[in-house]
Amino acid sequence: MAMHFTDVPNLNNISATDEYLKIGRQWVRGISFVDVEDIQLPNEIETYSTIGGSGAAASTAVDNFSFINEMEDYTTVVYNQIISIPNQTQRQRDLDKRQRKLQGLAQNSPSNAINAEEIATLLHNIAIDGQLIVDAHFSMVYSADSFEKLDKLHSLIDSKLFMKGIVTSKRATNQLELFRCSLPGNAAELRDYDLFMTTSEAAISFFFKESYPVNEPSPFYLRFTDRQGVPLKIDPCDLPMKTGRINNRNKFVLGPSGSGKSFLMNNIVEQYLTYNYDVVIVDTGDSYSGTCKYKGGRYIQYTEEKPITMNPFIMSKEEFNIEKIEFLTNLIFLIWKGADATMNNTEKSILDNTMMAYYQQYFTANSAWYESKTDEELLIYLDKFNIHEDDIYDDVDYLLNDNSTYYDILGIPIDSPTDVIRKQGRKLITEYHPDNNKQNSNYNPDVFFRILEAYQTLNDEEKRSEYNQNALILISPNEVIKLYKASGDKSEHFRKALIKRIMALQETLKVQELSFNSFYDFASSFLPIYLNNKKHPVNDREFNLRNFQFVLKDFYKGGRYGTTLNESADNTLFEEPFIVFEIDNVKDNPKLFPIVTLIIMDTFIQKMRLRKDRRKALIIEEAWKAIASKLMGGYILYLYKTVRKFWGEAVVVTQELDDIIGNAVVKDSIINNSDTFILLDQTKFKDNFDKIASLLSLNQIEQNKIFTINNLNNKNGRARFKEFYLKRGSVGEVYGNEVSLEQYLTYTTEKPEKSAIEYYANNIDGDYDKALMRFVDDANKLGKNIDALVQLTNLNKKPISDSVISFYENYRLRNSKSNNLFRDMQSEMEDKKITFDELINKYSNAS
Repeated sequence: MAMHFTDVPNLNNISATDEYLKIGRQWVRGISFVDVEDIQLPNEIETYSTIGGSGAAASTAVDNFSFINEMEDYTTVVYNQIISIPNQTQRQRDLDKRQRKLQGLAQNSPSNAINAEEIATLLHNIAIDGQLIVDAHFSMVYSADSFEKLDKLHSLIDSKLFMKGIVTSKRATNQLELFRCSLPGNAAELRDYDLFMTTSEAAISFFFKESYPVNEPSPFYLRFTDRQGVPLKIDPCDLPMKTGRINNRNKFVLGPSGSGKSFLMNNIVEQYLTYNYDVVIVDTGDSYSGTCKYKGGRYIQYTEEKPITMNPFIMSKEEFNIEKIEFLTNLIFLIWKGADATMNNTEKSILDNTMMAYYQQYFTANSAWYESKTDEELLIYLDKFNIHEDDIYDDVDYLLNDNSTYYDILGIPIDSPTDVIRKQGRKLITEYHPDNNKQNSNYNPDVFFRILEAYQTLNDEEKRSEYNQNALILISPNEVIKLYKASGDKSEHFRKALIKRIMALQETLKVQELSFNSFYDFASSFLPIYLNNKKHPVNDREFNLRNFQFVLKDFYKGGRYGTTLNESADNTLFEEPFIVFEIDNVKDNPKLFPIVTLIIMDTFIQKMRLRKDRRKALIIEEAWKAIASKLMGGYILYLYKTVRKFWGEAVVVTQELDDIIGNAVVKDSIINNSDTFILLDQTKFKDNFDKIASLLSLNQIEQNKIFTINNLNNKNGRARFKEFYLKRGSVGEVYGNEVSLEQYLTYTTEKPEKSAIEYYANNIDGDYDKALMRFVDDANKLGKNIDALVQLTNLNKKPISDSVISFYENYRLRNSKSNNLFRDMQSEMEDKKITFDELINKYSNAS
């Protein structure tokens, strides 16, 4: 009754006049769409209207009475929509009589003929379409806190309805009657002259069909606003998952430069961190430094002096899987040939086998694991080293035919002391080692293995004693060997040859720790054996070993990037809830940029597996372009599919249209695995938006919503804000990103503003909260002139004082005709070669 829709009753006196009501302090007026003396309604009415004009949102559908959303300076608006359905048979009979009567009088007045024809058309349409004849009433009751505002509202409503072909009732004497009829359940008081007859479809077109969004019922929510600035709770993750609207929490964010993209992401990140979230950001534009400092996160910048380092090779036996091998193989190839190169089958097979052998050597070191394996299993193992069954038969053949003793092999007398054995053995091992014979086309690795075996036996006193007693001479006729090979009987000699090969490999290719350095050492020893195998040799054209070693050496100890893949990340990072990796310094390095991005992503995956009880989010800004190649498509796909299993989400943020159109990796690995899209103002892309629409599966209705972003008349009385489109599943909505001044100062990416806040924070021992409070207080002293405060702070290079404010006020008065006060200050300081403090003192003394 008091035009206050609250849960608490509000009792006020009502004063009624012919033109308005006065309820307490509220001025109230009603307006009816029907003038009883002259009903003027449009002959036809569409079910909806369009925004119109020449803007990007011109063709967007809106309600016929959408101007209600644009009204300002009102307290309450009530739109009454009443339909009464009379007895259809009786009403049609009455209309039929009236039509015949008017038709009979048509010769006396042309208007009678027109009215008769309209009634006939109405009856015809009802018969064909099955519509109802209804009596309808539409009126509005609105209130304001002053008569001037009420009168302005009345003029606006009247003009908006006139544009729709509706001439409202000029009678104002029934204000109390209209107000009473607008009360819920009191429409029965409407008189016949308040109603007009029409069809059911036409009446429904007068309904206000838009509704305001409501808070989403979920314990997890982010705060944004609706399009009128009303705060809303929106759940972008859990509720849509529960209802089946989305199947994963991954997000793809697209917005051109200046659309508020980073500003929105800062707001999302800050709100994420109020829940049990771990957030890792890979950034290239210093967009998150303010939020990181405000939330007490870790901000890690890549510099030549202090590069970002990780050791992606470290893993436990339980973590050893195909995906990890794929990642490391791709990483090695990325270093070798770059992100744009394509790995062929030969290269992939060689690198995969090298990586598998590397970890096999590490996990089985110092164990006699081979004793429990069958000959067939041992042959499968040796196959990774390109050693095959025929090679073992050759070893057996050599073993059974070679009459040379171990002393003969080392070239020493049988009574040689241990120090002579060691000296001669080490000399021959060095001479015949595979690493020292890479260019020797006649090299036979079997000689090296025989020397190693002889040395290991004779250097051990116990083994030497046993050998001297039992195995100084080994002779077997050729006929025995031939029968042995023909029978296929893998005797004790065959197994002994197998194990000797394996033991020799373990000694030659020993891996004592996991790192890029140890992988490089292992590969340098393993690949000559693997590639130069006499049965399946690989030439330089298929795999250039020298080039491989030369390029990878940059990341080896002593190389330019020697620490990047060898030093483990700070273990405390795994416990940090908020980490920002700022890699702007390497974005122009085509070699390092993708590698650093990849190892950060791998760190996130490790963190994701360790912190199972927390939500996780990996946000990759423009850095995603560094890994958007076919080579890394599989890894990105693995990341996107894995992150869901660990209560996480991957978010890719981009601004360039060309980055996403035509990029198969973006489509197949990122977009196809992101069920949530966030789009900011797309006006810049309007001419090419059909390509984006196709890529993101946006129908025309969704496109129309997108083109209303920042294009509605909804900015009056609101703080600065930007709108965005949030599509969860197949349908999206537009929301406002409207924040407080303190949040704005934290999220801003404007360099002067960031610099000014930094001066305040540094002056208060890095306490960002106190810095913001003081900054806002000083802004209030300057009449909330943020721009002036920013300029003064950057000139002062520290927080401003009362003397600075006083100087500014005086300087402004003295230079009232200046177009740019701060440029004038800067010029005066440069011309006279004085500091800002000296400039202040100069004007203080002058006054």
